[in-house]
Amino acid sequence: MPLRLIVDARVIAEDTRGIGRYARAVLRRLAERDDVALTLLAGGPFPQRHRSAYARALGSDAFSVRAQPSRDFDVIWHPANGTFFPSTLPSVATIHDAVPFRYPNADPKRREHAQRPFLRSAETASRVIAVSHFGRSELHDLLCIPFEKMEVIEHGVDPSFAPGPAEPLPEALRGKRFLLFVGDPIAEPRKNFPLLYEAWRRAWPSGDGPALAVAGPRAPDASGVIHVGKLADDLVAGAGETLRACYRGAVALAMASYHETFGMPMLEAMACGTPVVAARASALLEIGGDPPLYAPTDDADAWAAALRRVVEDAALRESMRGAGTERANRFRWDESVRRHLGLFRNVAR
Repeated sequence: MPLRLIVDARVIAEDTRGIGRYARAVLRRLAERDDVALTLLAGGPFPQRHRSAYARALGSDAFSVRAQPSRDFDVIWHPANGTFFPSTLPSVATIHDAVPFRYPNADPKRREHAQRPFLRSAETASRVIAVSHFGRSELHDLLCIPFEKMEVIEHGVDPSFAPGPAEPLPEALRGKRFLLFVGDPIAEPRKNFPLLYEAWRRAWPSGDGPALAVAGPRAPDASGVIHVGKLADDLVAGAGETLRACYRGAVALAMASYHETFGMPMLEAMACGTPVVAARASALLEIGGDPPLYAPTDDADAWAAALRRVVEDAALRESMRGAGTERANRFRWDESVRRHLGLFRNVAR
């Protein structure tokens, strides 16, 4: 009998962050299976109006849509940190990070609003998925989730991220050498873009170095920064060409974050054969392994030296390409989904 799985689908059709990409990657593969009966939770009075958007995001219509969970299901999955649909069903929650607790909002009401869904997941979930061992330890320390209640299931890398031509590259990047930053440098301070920008300026004070390209919803209005857009093409199943082209065309990916619990852009870049300069912090060492160059999160001079080294040393870049693709190939969505499904079945029992 197929596993009757019901899933909070709030991030499926609109969220371009790593959380949304993770949920879509898992659900696309679950929708292909004949041993899973998939239902998506839309909420609101007219859940069916979301069906076409969900189908575009998953590349499949092999699912049902409900407004609320019921006892007709074996297990409920909350893939986006919080539990927003109360239920008495056995449940699994993926908690990607503990950012609202590590960096709490100074305003008490906003802080409570941000933290409450996480706490609900920690308290009510039968099992919790952490995306790295660093993340698991953080959830234990900050949310007091017992280690035995958590399982580490790492993300994968879609096979479409592989070496190849940098097409279709955004018009603003064609014919240019550039370093790539992926994320929101303004709304997410932990991405540490100001330090990266200062390091880039120190590395090429006369402005003769590569441009600094930002793939994200916004970018600072600063000299030398090229904003290539939000790159939300992953919202449609089978897409993703523009982000992949940016990875392939970049001299290197620069990821200066002082807090990450996984670091999907790092693996996707390495899978495309692109060297990575990353922060020596949080989960990035755990996930990236040996291939990247690492620099401290608070040392602009060290970052400037690492950026210059990777840009100027062609032999180094070549060795990083081979080691990076080998490392990234260890992370497969099919294996991640196999482990998700095994956990769902165990919880359902």
